[in-house]
Amino acid sequence: MFAFLPARVRCRLQPAGAARGRRGWHRDGVHRAAAAVGGGPPWRAAHRRHRRPGSAGRRAERAARVGGRAGQPRPAHRREGDPRIRLQLADDASLGEEGYRLVVGGGIDLVARTDIGLLHAVQSLRQLLPAQAQPEYLLPHVTIADAPAYRWRGTSLDVARSFLPVEYLERHIDRMAFFKLNRLHLHLSDDQGWRMEIKRYPRLVEIGGASAVKGGRSGWYTQEQLKHLVAYAQARGITVVPEIDMPGHVQAMLASYNELACDDVENLAPYDGLEVGFSVLCLSKPEVVHPFVRHVLEEVLAVFPSQEIHIGGDEIKHPLYADFVARTAAMVREMGRTPIAWEEGSVADTGPDMLLQLWNDGYAIDAAVAKGHPLILSPCTYFYLDHGNYAGQPQTYDWCRKEGVPLARVYSFDPSGFKTAVGVEAALWSELVHTDAAADDRLWPRLAAVSEVAWSPAGRREYAGFLERMGRLRPHLDALGIDYHPEPDLGWEEGEAEK
Repeated sequence: MFAFLPARVRCRLQPAGAARGRRGWHRDGVHRAAAAVGGGPPWRAAHRRHRRPGSAGRRAERAARVGGRAGQPRPAHRREGDPRIRLQLADDASLGEEGYRLVVGGGIDLVARTDIGLLHAVQSLRQLLPAQAQPEYLLPHVTIADAPAYRWRGTSLDVARSFLPVEYLERHIDRMAFFKLNRLHLHLSDDQGWRMEIKRYPRLVEIGGASAVKGGRSGWYTQEQLKHLVAYAQARGITVVPEIDMPGHVQAMLASYNELACDDVENLAPYDGLEVGFSVLCLSKPEVVHPFVRHVLEEVLAVFPSQEIHIGGDEIKHPLYADFVARTAAMVREMGRTPIAWEEGSVADTGPDMLLQLWNDGYAIDAAVAKGHPLILSPCTYFYLDHGNYAGQPQTYDWCRKEGVPLARVYSFDPSGFKTAVGVEAALWSELVHTDAAADDRLWPRLAAVSEVAWSPAGRREYAGFLERMGRLRPHLDALGIDYHPEPDLGWEEGEAEK
């Protein structure tokens, strides 16, 4: 909740929109969660040390300084006496790693301890600006001091069952940046498809990349495409986290390399159905399976620099399951990274550093919490966005919650009951999501609520205020080209937004 003060300042500024070209910023301003604000000076000069912004800070500086996309009107050049935008890196521990201060007064001051904080500050400034470029801007005098409650503010996209092209992922990253979401979890393998080029095992994409769920899209990413995507995300303050789901959900692997299956397995064909829990690597052949897993992980880690690497581990019951998870987690750790597994991995002896992703609301996770395992919270009754925006929405699931997962339900989640939680993540599974437009409809505006749940403590959130602020951002969603769900709570059932 911003502290809008009565006074206003008239500015002749370049819009905090896109820097030109692929090296610059895209229009990805931010809808902010409730901000801790104050009316007085947010810092004292005696406690401030300025230094030149790093690469991300320079991108933020350009974003606040330069013109928009090609074809957008350019505002007039700054005139003498017009307010300046000042970006400052300050050695202020109270701001944390991602916090910032934004002050609109005689000028516009954006202050943060880190480059990422400056990115957030610039995006919050964008929220105050219209979606389209203007000759000049009338801004409220406002002071915003803000920092996230959780470091993991994520969205998971299942590109394995139905493929999403790189161009869509880039647009999604821009939209994530708009809302200060900072983890993009890519589910790269499942029964219906394998999506990442592994040079040592080319049939994974030759066979697994050619399959998809019935009605969905097949395809795969080269390693160069994924490296580009990682860099694109990093420039916007987002970490891409890969997932190779093992030892279950592996029919695409078995169809590509039959030796990974046990000798008595007859079903070695690509799969396009909706069932789960029927495929498994042959865990009684460790001499075959473990070298394969290690070689795949080595190539995955060479492409994705994220500290955390997801090894899957869901929906599988096998006497050797716990041993496999422990061995695979140890491989990831030996490679200098931190493993993530779905909640079922809590049965393995992995050590408390492994992150666990909770997806089943009723799963008995207390023992893992007692051991100190960090949790990523994705309970399906709140954050599975393949479920309907409303009960009975066509082409959506309801197996986890018959009423669907409406916007108000997403917003109502309170992570504070999980003492080891590092954040939240919403998941879009793609068995029934076969187009870009369908993905947009399932994701937006619900991901905006996810952002606020992850950014602001429950005690500082209020649904009516969220709806008011979110409603004002509809022109920005239109400018981003989002085919969002026309949410009734936002009054979006009919009509076009004012630009």
